[in-house]
Amino acid sequence: MSIEEFIIFVYLIIDELYPIVVNKPLRTRGFPPALTDIEIITMQIVGEFLGMDTDKSIWMYFKN
Repeated sequence: MSIEEFIIFVYLIIDELYPIVVNKPLRTRGFPPALTDIEIITMQIVGEFLGMDTDKSIWMYFKN
């Protein structure tokens, strides 16, 4: 499985499970976020799997 396929796989699993765990939106006010909760959770899980231990390194990986 390529890294791209792994990222998609993780995203789809989280997309399926997220509504079961979260019953109401976490954000109710302010500007809409640039990324969804599902996207952020996917980035964190994939980043940790790849051995990245800081938010900055995970962000830089996905930014490219």
